[in-house]
Amino acid sequence: MVHKKLSFYSKTYPPVSYTGQDELFLQIGPHQIHVLVRSGLQNIPEAWEQFDIDVEEDWTDILKSVLQQSELLRRNFSERHIAFSFPEVLVIPESKFSSSTTKDLCNLMFGEQHQAWIGYKKLPRHLQMMLAFRVHPNIIQWIIERFPSYDTTHIYAEIIQKGIQAALPNENRVSLYFSEKNFVMLLVSGGQLQFIQTFDYVTEDDIMYEMLNALHQLHTIPAQTAVAISGSLTLGSALIEKMQPLFAQVGWNVISPVGIFEQVYEQYPAYYCTLLQQWME
Repeated sequence: MVHKKLSFYSKTYPPVSYTGQDELFLQIGPHQIHVLVRSGLQNIPEAWEQFDIDVEEDWTDILKSVLQQSELLRRNFSERHIAFSFPEVLVIPESKFSSSTTKDLCNLMFGEQHQAWIGYKKLPRHLQMMLAFRVHPNIIQWIIERFPSYDTTHIYAEIIQKGIQAALPNENRVSLYFSEKNFVMLLVSGGQLQFIQTFDYVTEDDIMYEMLNALHQLHTIPAQTAVAISGSLTLGSALIEKMQPLFAQVGWNVISPVGIFEQVYEQYPAYYCTLLQQWME
């Protein structure tokens, strides 16, 4: 079962006035689907819809329901950008990458799924990394049937690039990106990616356990580590209280709102949509 949880439309350009010059940004993950539009005239975000997946169904039915409920997806667009946020993703050094072995490696790491589609994303040259990510075949079939052209990526690409850019040269920095059922943890140390992984959580204790266990395994001292948090975190105050005595610094990862996000932040905290904003820059 899928329901539209949030919808924000520009007061200047409501959905009915969108033209074929606008760009679509579609993010698909295990628990949420985000539909965003960037204005072709002003080049700023003009609309956002969030759909929550409450009960697991066939992906064909999930996406059909999203299409029926969305005010945006039935429009025409000049460009279509699709990002996936499924945890079945590998970060591979470019020198070690081989497309012929990636599917076997995904099956080894995440379990057998022979019909899955494997996507690839090359990060900027100076990072020398490739992402390989696995997506359910029904999702790809729906995309192929729905859109004449598109580009694909994984949210890890944005998280890694922005996390490395934000970290100081000699700093241990953890970036946490939350959705309502899981979070991505990124560790950058000495300007280099050390770790990235997606974890499920229910309580702040779950979050603390996964963080501290990962840092322990990586021989990283929390008291020498800064933490930046963003996303739809409902445990904010309780989590911050538990983190502050343990880490060198704890703060929110925020950027100035533009376009539709100015309306969003009239109702939600300034760290709520950081990753979506960064992706649309």
